[in-house]
Amino acid sequence: MLNLNRIFVAGKISDLSEQLLFHTLMGEEKLSEIYEFDIGLFCKKNTIDLKSQLGKSFTVNIDDRAAPVRYLNGIITSMTLSDREESEERYYLYHLKLRPTLWYLTQNQDCRIFQEKSVPEIILGIFNEYKINVENRLTYNYRSWGYCVQYQESDYDFICRLMEHEGIYFYFTHQADGHTLILADSPQRHDALDGYGHIVYRLNEGGLTENAATIYQWKVSDIITPSLYSMNDYDFRKPRANLLENRPNPQSFAKEKAEIFDWPGCYTDQSHGQFYARVRQQEFEANHEFIKGRASSLGLAPGYRFMLDNAPRLEDAREYMTIAARYSFKESNYASNDSVNAEHYTDFVVLPAATQWRSKRKTAWPKTHGPQTAEVVGPAGESIWTDNYGRVKLKFRWDRYSKGDETSSCWVRVASNWAGWQYGGIQIPRVGEEVVVDFVNGDPDRPLITGRVYNEDNMPPWDLPANATKMGIMSRTQDGSISNANSLFMEDTPGVENFAMHAEKDMNISVEQDMNITVENAMTVLVEATSTSTVIGDVVQTYSSNLATTVAETITTIAPTMIIQPTTNIISITPDSLEAALLKVFAAGLRVQAIGTDIRVRGAHIDSTQFEARIVPAYLGVTSAKILVDSTVLKIFRQQINMGRLELNVKDLVLFL
Repeated sequence: MLNLNRIFVAGKISDLSEQLLFHTLMGEEKLSEIYEFDIGLFCKKNTIDLKSQLGKSFTVNIDDRAAPVRYLNGIITSMTLSDREESEERYYLYHLKLRPTLWYLTQNQDCRIFQEKSVPEIILGIFNEYKINVENRLTYNYRSWGYCVQYQESDYDFICRLMEHEGIYFYFTHQADGHTLILADSPQRHDALDGYGHIVYRLNEGGLTENAATIYQWKVSDIITPSLYSMNDYDFRKPRANLLENRPNPQSFAKEKAEIFDWPGCYTDQSHGQFYARVRQQEFEANHEFIKGRASSLGLAPGYRFMLDNAPRLEDAREYMTIAARYSFKESNYASNDSVNAEHYTDFVVLPAATQWRSKRKTAWPKTHGPQTAEVVGPAGESIWTDNYGRVKLKFRWDRYSKGDETSSCWVRVASNWAGWQYGGIQIPRVGEEVVVDFVNGDPDRPLITGRVYNEDNMPPWDLPANATKMGIMSRTQDGSISNANSLFMEDTPGVENFAMHAEKDMNISVEQDMNITVENAMTVLVEATSTSTVIGDVVQTYSSNLATTVAETITTIAPTMIIQPTTNIISITPDSLEAALLKVFAAGLRVQAIGTDIRVRGAHIDSTQFEARIVPAYLGVTSAKILVDSTVLKIFRQQINMGRLELNVKDLVLFL
């Protein structure tokens, strides 16, 4: 125990002229935790307005005569009034809870998105929102997070989990008029508390003077910690990259393999994975060796270093850093006949100052619980906004801060029912559409679009439930109206089943091998402009019944050879509406010219080679015709017809029929 001068308070409670008398202080400070001091004060008045004191700064000054005054400051977060008798005098006892301004960050819950910021930039920005006094002693160059989400968590939990992940920690310094939050990440950035650079260890035995400020309990602990830390992650932009990182713990004494494996590691860069693995290894190392003790010295404060003098063991004679301190202060009673002295002790936890301290990851990473919906967004005037991966930007329903444009989120991947190496299905969600979003591993930092849904602004392409039997796909021309679309419909109403396709402009069908079309009933083709067919090979058309062709103007057929082979041995040409029909067969000057005739040929074969033309008919009939030839030729002509064979060997023959 240590006798102290009167502990007094520097905070002003309302406008009371009555003096506030210090009674007790119980509290604890730790690295990377919010401190809490419970203070008891005596006052002869019970008229203090408790509510009006909340949020005010309050300081306790502690003086041990041998060193500078020690301050403990905080804001009043609660205040309680109770009665207490002190001998012949009546005092009222007020209980105050002091916490740092950082405590305000525990009183909210929010959802918001940070993009392209490092963790120090994020937390310093939040501290600035609360006007927290902060001193930045960070030494590392921290990575930028492309996308980082605070999701249904307090500002305090949000910054704590980020700092724990990055290996950043904090502690507080106290002044007469306030306190300052210190951000740190290296043992080299810690100082000794003013006036307490050396603290003596001495057992609580003979020779201890009344006011000696010492450490009188010292308990060294070594524990087994995991021997190996491993972590891995995945980057879709480098799907074959091996991001596995392993980091052994040099302070582990485990005889068996004690490996911690983490997935996902929250990184996509190999160097970031190496950094995080080292931070986790340092976390295990910091928990391997630590010392607990009790001291009467006021120099044990988290974040401060001291040299232990008169160490109980030779190896303990080194510098330490305090990571936790529990204070117990009690002032003497104020009754005139009370001789009880003030007393003070501090229970502490320290570790060697050269050891890199890292906080345990005790703050839970938030998880989403099932899918949610969001709206696709993009720059003003754009109806489709995507990148080379087909990703889009979103505005989440819980996001109160974004502008609802291309800056509202990270690029979000879109799931497809089929995706492979440059094959599969793709439908880019368009600006204004409502999509279903899930999150990889439940991590709000990793959204994934899994579907789309209709809403009152974006209704289905046909009326429902009237067309409930209709299924299909209907697109929309970019920036077009409902009438500008490509579509594929299937109607399943019994008796009127239908399959329909519509191309808003052009339709292209490519077949690399065969194409077969079977129509079991009528087929109608309407071409409202030019129809062109190009066939590289043969064309074979088979008609089981009649073929009727109606041409309003001209039929033109160009071919070096034309063969007409009727299966009924009859070809009938009836040019009723033609004033003239001209048939010219050029075979060594052979011409046959018909005007207003009806020619019927069965099994006819016309063979024109060199200078000779042969007509070999099974039957040749000329009806209503006059043949102007001499008698010798006519006789030969009749004889050849009767024989079923006609052969004309002439150089130039003209028949006028």
